[in-house]
Amino acid sequence: MQVDAIVFDVDGVLFDSFESWFLSFNQTLEEFGKSPVDRETYKKIFWGPSVEEDLRMYGLGKDAVKVALRNQRNNVHLIKLHEKVYETLEFLQDFKLGVATNTPKINLDKTFNHFDLYKYFKVVMCLDDVKRPKPYPDMILKASELLKVPVERMLFVGDTASDMAAAKSAGCQFIGIKIGDKKVEGIKDLLPILYS
Repeated sequence: MQVDAIVFDVDGVLFDSFESWFLSFNQTLEEFGKSPVDRETYKKIFWGPSVEEDLRMYGLGKDAVKVALRNQRNNVHLIKLHEKVYETLEFLQDFKLGVATNTPKINLDKTFNHFDLYKYFKVVMCLDDVKRPKPYPDMILKASELLKVPVERMLFVGDTASDMAAAKSAGCQFIGIKIGDKKVEGIKDLLPILYS
């Protein structure tokens, strides 16, 4: 595998933030008079796309998005780092590392500062940095440009169908966390693949 840069999705890849987003989404639905959803429905329909897209399905707009993002920042204590994240990122410093997430910067800041993760990445792409979120390729293409690495020599690591679609339409290599043709259980399992 010819790789000069590795770009990571965040939620579900670097940490388990499912509970924080699931709870925040339901808190927001309730605040706007809608019925909450169960875990399976959330995972199947709402996990992966941007908060804007999720809330649009309920006919809710920017005011609801603001509330959802505020709720998620207040639930940062529910986020857990995945196994061996620090060790793996340390080991991968030979590569140019980046992040491409549909999370807005204000929310990512809260989490990345909480876990002291910024120091590992040369480029951090958030929802605010592009016109179109994943599944569009914009974030990955912009990360490639900023890292000065051709997109075909970049690896994107994600955990949702929208991550996979973004990588494919960008022309980027992809490894999925429990998803796709080439998959691993967690980011700690990347090392044997990258160094084989």
